[in-house]
Amino acid sequence: MRYLFVGLLAFLSISCRKDVLLPSKPAVYQEKFTPLTPSFTQIDFEFNYDTLQKWMQLRPGKTLFKTGTDASIVGFPLQVNLLNSVKIQGNNDKTLNLKLPISFTAEPSLAGFSAGKVNGQMDVTVQADVLTKAINALSVQQIKYAYQWKEKPSLRVAGFGVNVSSVIDRLLASKQEQLTSQLTSQINRSLQVTNLEKMLSKAIHSMPVADFLLHPTVNQIALDKFILGTNSIRGTVFVNSSLVFTNVFDNRVLQQNAIKLISNTPSLSESGAPFSVQLSWEYLRSMVETQMRNATKHVNLTLTLQTTDTRWIHCTIVGYKGKESSFSFDFIPVLLEDNKMSIRLVSKELSGLRFPSKLFKKQVVNRLERNLNQFNIDPMLFIDRSKWMNSGMIESDMNIRLDSLLWNQEVLNVQGKIQGKWLIRK
Repeated sequence: MRYLFVGLLAFLSISCRKDVLLPSKPAVYQEKFTPLTPSFTQIDFEFNYDTLQKWMQLRPGKTLFKTGTDASIVGFPLQVNLLNSVKIQGNNDKTLNLKLPISFTAEPSLAGFSAGKVNGQMDVTVQADVLTKAINALSVQQIKYAYQWKEKPSLRVAGFGVNVSSVIDRLLASKQEQLTSQLTSQINRSLQVTNLEKMLSKAIHSMPVADFLLHPTVNQIALDKFILGTNSIRGTVFVNSSLVFTNVFDNRVLQQNAIKLISNTPSLSESGAPFSVQLSWEYLRSMVETQMRNATKHVNLTLTLQTTDTRWIHCTIVGYKGKESSFSFDFIPVLLEDNKMSIRLVSKELSGLRFPSKLFKKQVVNRLERNLNQFNIDPMLFIDRSKWMNSGMIESDMNIRLDSLLWNQEVLNVQGKIQGKWLIRK
């Protein structure tokens, strides 16, 4: 976006190109902007399993299972904690394998008396088939598990340590069906629509892109394809969304996404995300003034913008042709027929010229007007692919279509649609 309005420097040129004006659509003054209407965009995605763990908050020390009574499946109080990171692997089908290093604390009883605490550590391997008919109907079935002891448990009896791993092995073998049933139920509860929607709402947030903040608003998500790869989950979704870009220093309070997962994938004639870029006039003024000073070597050159008139914007440049010179003009931003932005002059005035420049005032004004009229901005210059790639969003065949320009005293609001093939990789 840093290129926006840099074309204003064109009037410093001495070029005498032919003045060709394309048909244009002038910007409309609007005190308050209507929120964008979201539309569906097809997005490919690839999330590695480490990212998935962060979203599911599978951190070392997390309690995976806990019961404080003797009503648990094993018949006594039990707490299971995650020791280290979970290792997740898929097979490009619908089967997921998880290796969970866990620790547990149990409090069994013998003849109605507490036998004390039993502590142990094991590596548990879980295999599950994942059903993915729709994103709002994810579930697992056919869970199998196996384990290896990392630290065999012992129990203090009459002051002596007794290895009880064989007792626990027999207990787990006898309770295998109940344990897999409870594990299946627990995982499927975590995959309930409300939990997934909450997780996605937290994952989709504002992010820096070049000189701006991107604020995505996502309403609906439909799953199209889903593959459990060796190291990551890959697939395609349709996302009903809109995108708002604002200056980095914009400290607005953003409305949280209210995402709904839907089962029906839309049929699209056109895939693309509506967007708006809100550029404060102070940001534009400061940027152009700095670039003009560098180009002309006039460190005292100043530029002012006034937006109090709802018909046009007033601009004054002081110090271009000598310290006392002042070039003032009124303009309105416009959209050109070739999908570029430009400006159209409404009025102009040059004053404060010194001799001998004063003798050529008419020629100077004509050159300035001609170059200002030739100024245009190609929206594709806004795209910095490296920034998008660093933020995890990779695009190909991207096209930016501009639809309208709106403005008020605070900002210039550019609206359009971003089209192309999207891949979000995390």
